[in-house]
Amino acid sequence: MQTASTRKTVTVIASIVVLVVVLLVFTNPWSTMRGNSRQVALKSSGEVDRIVLSDPIDSTILSRENDTWILNGKEEAGKVQVENLLIAAERMEISSIISNDSEPTHIPTRSITFYRGDKILLTYELKVREGRYLITPVSSENSFYVSVAGYPGLNLEKVFSSAPNHYREHLLIDLLPSEIFKIEIELQDAAGFRFEQDLEGNISCLPANNETALSTGKLNELAIRLLFSYFTSIVYEDKFDITASSLLHADSSHQPMALLHVESYSGEKHSLQVFSYVENQGEQPHMFKALVFYNDDPEALIVNYIYLDVLMRDLSHYVGDK
Repeated sequence: MQTASTRKTVTVIASIVVLVVVLLVFTNPWSTMRGNSRQVALKSSGEVDRIVLSDPIDSTILSRENDTWILNGKEEAGKVQVENLLIAAERMEISSIISNDSEPTHIPTRSITFYRGDKILLTYELKVREGRYLITPVSSENSFYVSVAGYPGLNLEKVFSSAPNHYREHLLIDLLPSEIFKIEIELQDAAGFRFEQDLEGNISCLPANNETALSTGKLNELAIRLLFSYFTSIVYEDKFDITASSLLHADSSHQPMALLHVESYSGEKHSLQVFSYVENQGEQPHMFKALVFYNDDPEALIVNYIYLDVLMRDLSHYVGDK
């Protein structure tokens, strides 16, 4: 038989359960989260025919013509890069909500807008805050920390890049400084060396092999940090019909210049074997272009020298004050 005390306890527990049920019915936090998700997740990527991305540094317009995406109205965009952007936009999920009153104002902002014709389907601002991605829909009172369903750890700063080079069809390397684990540089007639970066961002300098002796001196951290930033959006212009054996032939007018290797924490490996580019037999090497064999690709590529010049500096550039 239940005592009066037991009946009282049961009554209190039942009242709490009823109260919780009532709160869930009327407030429905999951419904609120789902409602807010409509402000950050793209409903149907198939309807999108224009995407505009901009920040204080760069801006990009992607326009769809039939099944082809066009970059800034001039050239065909890389299919993979645009598909990755649209998939991430559709699968965006809210992790948590914060009030705009508590949002820092000094963090750089990237604007992202999806159109169908002249109609805006979705527009918001993206920020990176302490390694997390914060989205603020236009005219919203709240901001949302987000992730992409099925893609844990996806770098949204790269996927939603505002740099036109990121979307070019001929993209070779697109690594952010924080993604790079190792850079190796071997120049013609110069000592080879490599830089390695740990997960805390500390960088060390090591010889490329046991036979190489490094010069002594204090490393120039700024110069090294800049080197790590130069592997973002490296593209090639065209393919060049010549084999590696022909380039390495003693009589070749295309002289070897450098062997560059960069490796990311995720396991991406990129090798660039660089040669001077002579457009016509007997001419001087081209001032603004070079030939590159990329990874195991048997075809040589023509690469603008602006991407390579900053990578082909000897170790003295990274030692002492410059």
